[in-house]
Amino acid sequence: MKINKLSQKDIVLVNPPLSNEERYGIKFKAGGQTPPNGLAVIAAVARENNWKVAIIDGSAEGLNFKQIVEKIQQYDVSYVGLTASTVSIFNAMEIAKLIRKILPTVKIILGGAHITAAPSETMKKFKGLIDYGVIGEGEITFPELIKTLNNKKDVKNIEGIIYYKKDKLIQNATRNYILNLDEIPIPAWDLLPHLGKYYCPPVHTLKNFPAAMIVTSRGCPGQCTFCDNSVFGRRYRWHSPKYIMNMIKILKEKYGINEIQFKDDNMLVNKVMLKELCEMMIKEKINITWSCSGRIDMVNPEILKIMKAAGCWQIWYGLESGSNKVLASLKKNITVDKIRYAIKITKEAGISPGGFFMVGNPDETEEDIKMTLKLLLELPLDEFHISHLTPFPGSELYKTADKYGEFDRNWKKMNGWNILFVPRGLTREKLVYYSNLAFKKFYLRPRIILNYIKKIKSFKLLRIYFDAFLGFLSFTGQKKR
Repeated sequence: MKINKLSQKDIVLVNPPLSNEERYGIKFKAGGQTPPNGLAVIAAVARENNWKVAIIDGSAEGLNFKQIVEKIQQYDVSYVGLTASTVSIFNAMEIAKLIRKILPTVKIILGGAHITAAPSETMKKFKGLIDYGVIGEGEITFPELIKTLNNKKDVKNIEGIIYYKKDKLIQNATRNYILNLDEIPIPAWDLLPHLGKYYCPPVHTLKNFPAAMIVTSRGCPGQCTFCDNSVFGRRYRWHSPKYIMNMIKILKEKYGINEIQFKDDNMLVNKVMLKELCEMMIKEKINITWSCSGRIDMVNPEILKIMKAAGCWQIWYGLESGSNKVLASLKKNITVDKIRYAIKITKEAGISPGGFFMVGNPDETEEDIKMTLKLLLELPLDEFHISHLTPFPGSELYKTADKYGEFDRNWKKMNGWNILFVPRGLTREKLVYYSNLAFKKFYLRPRIILNYIKKIKSFKLLRIYFDAFLGFLSFTGQKKR
């Protein structure tokens, strides 16, 4: 097939396709589409090095594997950088297989959460498809690797990579975390499909259109056993308020963004920085609504007050369980009383509280799950989400789950919706029953339904909520997953 070259490109970065069915277990229409900010930052780094770079977002553009490789062929490409989470790793490798067949001289570099969490396991499983794996933060490692390869030098001194050399798997020394995040360039959002058209947070986390998602910090000091923090670690680092404001202004002025969703693991760690950011947003009258996530043991009335004044309308908390025993087992460092207090003061501050819960936790009993449902319905939450505990690669539980129950280490199904871990004393059917029951009991209450009706201010929102409702009925009607 004759290919008309669009332009000369050195590097093509690819986000593999991932359907709603793969992501949520069914064709669930209320799910959002998150921009691959990690790839956008790597693209910005490539530009700083005067390399030509393109991004193909197979997920947002709805492309299949063949279409993605056809797009790659339109460039004079030397390197393809793939990113993958655990649930999307097989899709990334399908692209790699086609590249190997059609463009055998192209170097394939894999980065992202999955390769970082399970580097050796991944390289061995997909031997021959990946030339180099980038472990951890890639903003320094990736350009070092490209420069070394361009100069035909040995990669043995590059920290943070894994690769095969003469059939021997080699993992180089670990690279230290980037301490000054302001050294990282602003993401190259212009290389992505249009932010306002192709990307949107999940409908229940959205107040205004169009919305964008950004990350302002890295690392979380929490010790939760189910969390994979292998990419960013436990050491908390953050962009300066000035840097963050610059990102927000670019999104608002260049892309017409009216709402920001901060995708940080925990926005509440550095309250000094957060307070300064809120003060800047108020002073400069940025006039934008925003939401974030945080831990309930790091919130207080003072920070909530200024967050509200700066435009924050929603905070999501990781609550997980209504059982103190389960919370202790998960190393959450919180109690049910602390949960009640945090949700109470958030509501009193005029900010909408959302809660993440899980079922199928280690040592959890049916009585513990009933306690979770009881707490869920007692709390003044406006939104909630319940998933099945999944021991992801890189988490403490990935190594220890077999001690507590039956664990299926099927990477393809690791999305939080499929049931891969069943603790002793419980069954898959019980877990499905209680998770579906929680969704129905929470969302089919008059207060919650009325809240959603009040949110409908346009035909577009009406259509989105109608699709979400159909998805809700389909999802909660399942008997097995």
